[in-house]
Amino acid sequence: MTEADPPLADAGMHGARLGVPLRPPTCQPWTGVRRRLAIRVDAAGDVLMTGPALRALRARSPEEHLALLVSSTGAAAARLLPEVDEVIVYDPPWMPSPLPAPDPGADLAMIEQLRERRFDGAAIFTVHSQSPLPAAMLAYLAGIPRRLAHSAENPYGLLTDWVPDPEREAPTRHEVRRQLDLLAAVSVPADEDHLSLRVPAESVVAMRERLARLGLEPGAGFVVVHPGASAASRRYPPERFGAVVRSIVRDLGLRVVLTGSAAEAPLVTAVRRAAGVPVVRLAGRLSFGDFAALLN
Repeated sequence: MTEADPPLADAGMHGARLGVPLRPPTCQPWTGVRRRLAIRVDAAGDVLMTGPALRALRARSPEEHLALLVSSTGAAAARLLPEVDEVIVYDPPWMPSPLPAPDPGADLAMIEQLRERRFDGAAIFTVHSQSPLPAAMLAYLAGIPRRLAHSAENPYGLLTDWVPDPEREAPTRHEVRRQLDLLAAVSVPADEDHLSLRVPAESVVAMRERLARLGLEPGAGFVVVHPGASAASRRYPPERFGAVVRSIVRDLGLRVVLTGSAAEAPLVTAVRRAAGVPVVRLAGRLSFGDFAALLN
């Protein structure tokens, strides 16, 4: 572009490639947004990381409705978040899913379900590598008038409140901070950023009874080791975990409880074999609430 060239009315992604800053619509405060929908169709850990942002939404309007739309992989964690009034489960075709190939009828049914709930605003929470635009389209078709998200692409009419995503070029923020910053763009403040869960009372009782049967009374010295992770890049090698477990048992004199999902049972077995010491294996035997009670 030269000095004689007219300014770009809308740089879009072409402008971004040319180094021209994207020009988002101005975010406006979320006043009058009484029925709010948060969208976080990720794994359980991502849902938990969204808790502080949900708490900020709740603190802004404690008497108003807050629903959370999650995938089936995040539903168990979502149900333990104390800030949420309603959990809506939906496995969208733009995210990995353990279910069979998606049926468009389920997507149309979800659009209608959201339309019937008459939400005033949808806050779409994503990691920096995800596009929010499919979820924004869902909210748009459901007639939700305010739609907020980070986006590296120009969303045009899909987002009414667009926060350009800086993390394609800048250092990645902590996931909690990223979501709180998103809400700050529409004047929803956050006083604190700690994670929180509501551990089910029945899980607390069940976990105490299970630990007692295993000889692990409350206050007894034991360490929970959870070797699994959804992303391969976050998985410590089983033989290294085995060395850690062996050191805990032999050097510290503590018992070890190995946990994981049913799908991670082979990994837990590999860690136990690498450790070569007695451990308690609970992989595939705990609900999410039970697991929270174990760590509580």
